[in-house]
Amino acid sequence: MSPFVWLGVAAVMGIVEVLSFGLITMWFVVGALVAFLANLLGYDIIVQLVVFFVVSIVCLIVLRPLFIKYRKRGEQEEPDVVGQSALVVEAIDNERLSGRIETANRMTWAARSADGSVIPAGETVVIKDRESIKLIVERKPS
Repeated sequence: MSPFVWLGVAAVMGIVEVLSFGLITMWFVVGALVAFLANLLGYDIIVQLVVFFVVSIVCLIVLRPLFIKYRKRGEQEEPDVVGQSALVVEAIDNERLSGRIETANRMTWAARSADGSVIPAGETVVIKDRESIKLIVERKPS
């Protein structure tokens, strides 16, 4: 068998991994590359297949959890601001698509009025919902 078959297997598995990014098929890329080396060293097809499967499965079982842990390390949870009070720092006008509020942790957010009313700067509002990076607010009852 040509050693380039293993390079083809590695390339296909690499493309599948790029498309899925599930950290599953990248280990078969490693296995195919090690089987490619086994082929270059003159081992028969049975040894190459065993090397391919053993290396792939060991990498999947041992290394995948480490990579997943490392990948999640940089993620940060967004604060849940629904239900909190905030201060209007730029008048909220849904028709003009303007309005910003400042939350208790000093973050500013784009804001829209839940009922469509204009809310002037300086008023206190309650955050009712979140739509991506925009908060939906209502005037705070007195």
